[in-house]
Amino acid sequence: MSQSVDTHAPNAPQPKLCDPPKPPPSHTVALSTSVDGNNSITIVGNGGWTVPAGQAATHFNFTLSDTSGANVQFAGLDTADNMTTCPPPGSGNASGQIVGVTTNNNGPNKTASFTDNNSNPSTNGPMNVSYQWNFSCDSSHTVQPFDPIISNGGRVSS
Repeated sequence: MSQSVDTHAPNAPQPKLCDPPKPPPSHTVALSTSVDGNNSITIVGNGGWTVPAGQAATHFNFTLSDTSGANVQFAGLDTADNMTTCPPPGSGNASGQIVGVTTNNNGPNKTASFTDNNSNPSTNGPMNVSYQWNFSCDSSHTVQPFDPIISNGGRVSS
């Protein structure tokens, strides 16, 4: 009786699979509405943020919980770089840091997003990026903008 010999090397190196790419950093900002006695709506949330030096571009996701009954929706975004105050002057996206702006006002869950490149040179110190979400609502109410500041640490040269 003959025995068969396994010629497979059980400890042979196996092909390595590359690690999947890491998703970009993200930050979620929950927004809600508050109505005063004059039918003026304030958007409430913590949109100020610090992006550390050397961090990759960061995706900002905004969710709006509208309890006002006035159909509040995202209407547009104004931005500016190197601003220490809000709101940013002018209108539209005047920032080299903010890209990929999207809004979705379909259904009960209103969302918006953008990406902050964090590509300013870190050797110049942090750079403030001012942004202001503008909103629309039913004509029986008015809605105030939401206007925080992001502090970009910037890219680190290698």
